[in-house]
Amino acid sequence: MAVVALLVVVGAGAWVVSSMMPEDDVETASPVRKRPKPGLSTPEEISKHAEQGDPEAQWRLGVLYHNGDGIRQSDREAIEWFQRSAEQRFVPAAAALGSQYWAGQGVPQDYNKAYFWYDVALAEGDSSAEAKLDELSAELTQDEVSTAHQQAMAWLQGHAQKEPHP
Repeated sequence: MAVVALLVVVGAGAWVVSSMMPEDDVETASPVRKRPKPGLSTPEEISKHAEQGDPEAQWRLGVLYHNGDGIRQSDREAIEWFQRSAEQRFVPAAAALGSQYWAGQGVPQDYNKAYFWYDVALAEGDSSAEAKLDELSAELTQDEVSTAHQQAMAWLQGHAQKEPHP
């Protein structure tokens, strides 16, 4: 397995999210390639907005916890914030959860859950998730892939009332 680093630029700083994933292309692993919203440039601002329910801030706070950048490193806290963000259909958070479950960082390694979250990310527009799904499907049975896909589609349908976030 190759180590992949996700570079996330936040204001003047940059945070790196690393995880064990069987791919070598760092560029396609990055779920976000845009500047953060105004007011999300420091850990304090990110935390404040995350607590107020902003999905991008929640994802960015998860990245900070994952890296231990400006705050105590905690993959468990990272998972919590990624989950909150993903519940609001913030695509990078779904991809981050897929990565965490794939690598077993902050959660037990679970290819089914990794597939589920990457499938959600793909359905929401993250085209880089398709390659990850192809790789994960080699680790799962056809029935497991089918079940994870059905669960992801049901999850999206159950969360349809919310506007998807890019």
